[in-house]
Formats: sequence, structure tokens, C-alpha cells
Amino acid sequence: MFDTTVLTEMTAKIAGLDEHLYADDDLLAGVKAIETAVQSLRAAQGALLGELDARGTTDVVSGHRTANWLAHETGIAPAAAKARVRLAVSLRLDLPETDRAVREGRLCSDRAKVMANAINDRIATEFREMEASLIAESASMTFADWAQRVAIVAALLDQDGPEPSEDPNNNRLRLRGGRDGTRVAGQLVGDTATTTRTALEQTADELWRRFRDDCERTNGEIAVPSRDTLMALAFAELCRRGLMVNSDGKATRPKVEATLVINADTPDLVYIDGKPLIRGSATALACDMSVWTIILNSLGVPLDMGRELRNATVEQRKALKVRDGGCVFPGCGMRPEHCDAHHVAQWWRDLGTTDIKLMAFLCRHHHGVIHRNGWNLQIGDDGWCWITTPSGISLWCQRHGTIRSGAPPG
Repeated sequence: MFDTTVLTEMTAKIAGLDEHLYADDDLLAGVKAIETAVQSLRAAQGALLGELDARGTTDVVSGHRTANWLAHETGIAPAAAKARVRLAVSLRLDLPETDRAVREGRLCSDRAKVMANAINDRIATEFREMEASLIAESASMTFADWAQRVAIVAALLDQDGPEPSEDPNNNRLRLRGGRDGTRVAGQLVGDTATTTRTALEQTADELWRRFRDDCERTNGEIAVPSRDTLMALAFAELCRRGLMVNSDGKATRPKVEATLVINADTPDLVYIDGKPLIRGSATALACDMSVWTIILNSLGVPLDMGRELRNATVEQRKALKVRDGGCVFPGCGMRPEHCDAHHVAQWWRDLGTTDIKLMAFLCRHHHGVIHRNGWNLQIGDDGWCWITTPSGISLWCQRHGTIRSGAPPG
């Protein structure tokens, strides 16, 4: 068992620190000492994370993968948790000398990431032969120069590069929403990459000519955007055009769906796709969108759906998206489109129907967890779920990423 007394004492001292009482030399020395301690603790945490991941402990105990468990238990960003676990696993399996150097304080975690990012299966054997010398060089080189040195070594060892692959699973595209819009990130390979780039470049050129003409006609009132902006607009334009073609390849009006949420207790307050409806915007929406109406009771449970809904499965998924917002397993960040509609096995067969009050969103991983022996998911009349683990611990689930406070029913 770990003794956290020293860490607790250090935290208390730092919390009560008045930095104005220290001389400059003391502040400089203090920052360096703390960084050394942080690196030491990070190395120890990495060793433990690597061992936990190898054993699969967090999945057995809590139903979470190691990175998800770390993010949930500590509150750090999921991306940061994944990066820490990924580094820990890489050092444990692929870079023994780097792992040893980090534990001994000869290499910081940021430089260890450089080594982990450089190695791959094609050059693993040769790279490990140079691992010790690269670590030794790091002591006398700036971070940027040393990182470039590692990259050059890896490139020389991997001159042939990866074998070309047309596997569609090598294509990745991720959209992340935020206050300022949507971030697009990913990777395209093979013909998919060539086709996409060509289409974007041609469409961006088309838009550039349109903006150029508008700029000339308006004497510069309409400016010509940068190439980066034109490429972004081209991406949106191609998506819009795609919506105008049906499955038979025939042109049609773009069909964009939105979910209109009305609370029965406050009917004047209307939300569309989670955002307040702006006065006067309903008319515009009716022109280009198929609007799915969902009415909620005072508990936030869907009561009724609009007339356009005919398919029960689509209807229920949209209602679950409004209520749950994604996977209900506490701490999971999986979005609703990647979730299964789990049937809560509490007398649902006897009811003779699949009712929304007996369903909950679970991602595929946590859906499997709930179906393991000893795990149980229950749902209340207000739509809130709770989980009982094999050890008998009861945990509230979450809605829209927020876990319900208090103790769940015993």
C-alpha cells in the first residue's frame, strides 16, 4: 500500500505558500525541485498505469478501460489520460531503455514521448539498438534539436516507409463540436485521399473565382478569403451538394434533420438540437429541415413525438439522445450516435412492448459490461439509471455527461 503522507504534507505546504516571502534564488530552486518531483511522480504513475493496463484491472473492477478510468477518477481530460496510458504501454513494451531512463530521472516524460512517437514495428529492432545512445545525447541537446535528431534517425531506418494500404479502416475522420464551431481532424489514405484532395482543390478554385468576381463587382467590399478558408468552405460545399443527391444518384433538395425539444411545463422555451430557438427562425427551418418534435415532462422524460416519425427505432433513438445525451455509464464520453439502445431487463418482456422508459443508451463496450455476470442496470420512473457492480456497489449513471448526485436506491 502506498504511503501518501509525504505527498499530503507537500500539498499542504504548497497551498499555504506565500511566494512573496522568498528570494529569487529560492523561487528558481523551488520550481526546479518541484519539476523534478513531478517527473518522478509521473514516471511512477506511468509504471503503475502500464501494469494496470497489462492486467486489465480497471475493466474488471469498474468496467472502464485504463484511460477512461483514469480520466473519470482524476477529472483530467480524456485525451490527456489516453496519452499517458499510451506512453506507459509503449515504454513498457517497446522501449525498455527509455523506460529505465525515465524511472531513474535521466529523461523527462516529454522526451520519452518523442521516442515513443518515433518507433514503429518496421524499425523496432534497429531503433532499440540506438536507444541508449539517443538517450545519452539528450542530456547535451535542446529539446527541439534532439527531437529532430530522433526523427532523422527514425526516418533513415524507415526509408521504405509503410506498405501502401487500401484498407478502408485506415481512413479516419473526427468531428468535435465546441463553442466556436466544429473541429475536423483525421487521415485519408490511398484513392480516398487523392479523390478527396482533388475534389476539395477544384471546389476551392471554383469558390475563389466566385469571390474574385464578387470582389471586383463590389469594389472590394467582398474580400477574397485565404486558401485555408476556401478549403474549409469547399468542404462544406461538397457536403451540401452531397445532401442534394439521393441514393439513386438523382438530384433532390437537401434534407437536414433537427430535433425540436419542448418542455410541457414551459412551452414557450423551445430548444432545437440543444440550443434555444431564436425568435423567427422556425420559418427558415421549415424550408430546409425535417423537424422531429419531442415533448418532455417535468422529469425530462419524452412523452410524445411528431407526426413525421414512423419508424419506432429511429423515434426511440432520438428520444434517448435528448434524455441521455450519450452513454449513461458514469464517466463515459461516447456520443449518442455510437451507442446501443439497451433494453433494461426489468420485466420488459412481460410488458409486450419496447418502451422508452425501459431503455438507456450504452456504448458498445459498456453494453458488454452490463451484460456480464454480476452487473445490473436499473432505471427509475424519472429515466435516471443506476448500476450495481458485482461487489454490490451502487452507482448513479449520468445524463449528458453529468452524474447524478446522492446515493442511488439500495
